[in-house]
Amino acid sequence: MSGIRSVNLAFSVLVVALAVFMETAGAQSCITGVLGKGTDWQVTYHIKDSGIEGPTVLVVGGIHGNEWGGWLAAEQIRHWSVDCGKLVVIPQVNRLGLKASMRWFPPTRNDSKLRDLNRNFPTQSRKQAVTDIAKDIWAFVVQQQPDWVFDLHEGFDFHRINSKSVGSSVISFPSQRAFAKELVDVVNHSLPDRRKFDLLAGAGPVEGSLARACGERLKAKSFILETTFKDQPLSTRTRQHRQMVSHALVKIGMLGESRVEQLVKNTSEKIEVGLFDGPGASAKRILPILHQFEELQVVPLGPDDIRKVSLDQFDVLLFPGGSGSKQGKALGQEGRIRVREFAANRGGIVGICAGAYLCSSHYNWSLDLMNAKVFNTVVNVPGKGRKSMWYRGPVADVDVEIHPAGKSVLGLTGLHQVRYANGPIISPGNKPNVPPYKVLATFRSENGIYEAQKGTMVGKPAVLYSKFGDGKVLALSPHFEFTRGKEKVILEAIESVVGR
Repeated sequence: MSGIRSVNLAFSVLVVALAVFMETAGAQSCITGVLGKGTDWQVTYHIKDSGIEGPTVLVVGGIHGNEWGGWLAAEQIRHWSVDCGKLVVIPQVNRLGLKASMRWFPPTRNDSKLRDLNRNFPTQSRKQAVTDIAKDIWAFVVQQQPDWVFDLHEGFDFHRINSKSVGSSVISFPSQRAFAKELVDVVNHSLPDRRKFDLLAGAGPVEGSLARACGERLKAKSFILETTFKDQPLSTRTRQHRQMVSHALVKIGMLGESRVEQLVKNTSEKIEVGLFDGPGASAKRILPILHQFEELQVVPLGPDDIRKVSLDQFDVLLFPGGSGSKQGKALGQEGRIRVREFAANRGGIVGICAGAYLCSSHYNWSLDLMNAKVFNTVVNVPGKGRKSMWYRGPVADVDVEIHPAGKSVLGLTGLHQVRYANGPIISPGNKPNVPPYKVLATFRSENGIYEAQKGTMVGKPAVLYSKFGDGKVLALSPHFEFTRGKEKVILEAIESVVGR
């Protein structure tokens, strides 16, 4: 134990600036602090202390910068209230790596011995952590003295398909095998065989990892939870992490019931955005742009989340580009009804490109949020056969005129070139029971590859607004968010539909 005391002493004299915010709700305290404040790599931690005797649990995410599922899940888990004990969460250990989508710790990426942050913690033969960030994190963890550790990671492939990857597995020391098996069983309940999790309880977490150091040095019950980022949306992976961690915390008595469906803190000062991340949604492209804006708290939502979680946690639902038909069909009738109910109850909806198709009332998979039909006439093209006119060719820049009424919504007015990727060409629909739309911006040039498309885009709406019940709906056919210098339009759009 003398090694632990010396680390505690070292921690007390570390030149670590802590920015601490504390709020108290009854006996439960919530503390946010920063390790290495002022450095490029500063690390934020969160502590939920119930004020009632119980275990200390550490949840860590983002040690590897290309593993977004782990840090996003940890960011969701940090909002959980606890019934006893203390929950310590470090969502973004390798913040610089996450920003660069790089597995390694960027300052040491060219050093093969130091680049992997999860090999820099104490080992049997090395008493101290190496690199400043690992030293500060380890000193903090030692001070917390966790009883349980859950380190959230992702593999590049499914372990049961490709043994070179540990994706979709729970890694534990042999002594924790039975508990780890429970986590595997709970997440495997609804998975097909080829995507099921495996239990890896042989040698334990890898040498030099935080999880192994916690197990060997602090005698914590320590686990690495691995999802798989191959061919799986973020919403699926974060849900799997939440399922395992929630089950674990219920099992050890920290939670009285599952928290799988709690994704954000309802009293947050930020705008809570649910980003649809199911089939047909290119959420991966827009997510880094949304994360640039400190005003937003963004959570990827899959079809299961839309159907199961309380959408009242969110201010806005955002449906991104991709395929409107796939998104609508993935939501299913139940999901589409829930989205309409959310909008009617003061919720904001933003649809971009494919999401704008979704907002229309044109298709049987539409959300029917505005009375809008889509130009998708099928034409027999000589030499090419029958072609639907919704497809107008490769991505291109088109002229969009933002009307004065659109300035308060988009933050711009006048004529602008904006990226266009086959967003809907809209005109008034024929469903009088669906709210009409208001045009905020108009196309002033067009993109097209067929003769029948000529003249069908110029003068048509590029941005539309409607009221739906007590909520607001904004449909954007072009991609302001992918247009250089106009990324902030998406923030303006989200803020404009916030109902609170």
